[in-house]
Amino acid sequence: MLREKIIATMEYVNSQEAEREELVHAIALALLTRKKLFVLGDTGQSKSHAVTLFCQQTEDAKMFLTVMSKQTDQEQLFGRLDLSSLIPGNVSQRTLDRDLGYAQLKEQLKGQLACCRQNPNDLTALKAAVQTQQKMEVLRKCLSEWHGGRPEYITTGKIPEAHICFLDELFKANEGILNSLLLALNERQYVNEGVVLSIPVVSFFSASNEIPNFNNPEERILKPLYDRFDLKVHTHYVQSKAKRMEILQRKQDISPQESFDATITMQELVFM
Repeated sequence: MLREKIIATMEYVNSQEAEREELVHAIALALLTRKKLFVLGDTGQSKSHAVTLFCQQTEDAKMFLTVMSKQTDQEQLFGRLDLSSLIPGNVSQRTLDRDLGYAQLKEQLKGQLACCRQNPNDLTALKAAVQTQQKMEVLRKCLSEWHGGRPEYITTGKIPEAHICFLDELFKANEGILNSLLLALNERQYVNEGVVLSIPVVSFFSASNEIPNFNNPEERILKPLYDRFDLKVHTHYVQSKAKRMEILQRKQDISPQESFDATITMQELVFM
């Protein structure tokens, strides 16, 4: 079943791109085998678009996309320190969200408050909401005793919570984040205040219009980053004149784009 879905997705992406069959095949291979794919090609060769279009056909997938630069830092990739986790007697929102009991009370309170808004004179609903809020406060204090003072990072929308990660212009990364990137690429892990945690990334993708001169001592430090990618594809400009005209016509076409129902699920990829 997954084979048919992958083939259908490849056909769809190829119908939206021109002369990118090798790249589309490599993208599918990377997702199916949990490999890392690097794409080399000049600007305007639809490298990023082909990767993102393919990956967007995966249901439930959390994608992280960024364009690397010398200013890219740890926070932009792996999240920022949650200052609330450092306050004595406090507990971070992330810890609260992860606690099943607190989450259930939160949903319960949400429903009770909705009843109060619909029936302002219903004192029973209001009393129930107050009792639930008191339970939440007691649980919050218990969690703060257990987790309080333990530094945590806010990783929502960052690499630690992504299933598919696209790092554009990879070699513009600065030296300060190389070790963290190498650990993420090689071991699928990151370090949170000395604690090594796993990340759920299925595949890493990257693209660049150049490869550093690894014989240059200043650029040699980027060689391990390049070596971490299992698959490599070199793209070229569209050779067929008919295909080029088709692309130009498609860009000028204001009619709705052809739709495609995402059928590949994250569960299917994870258990491959």
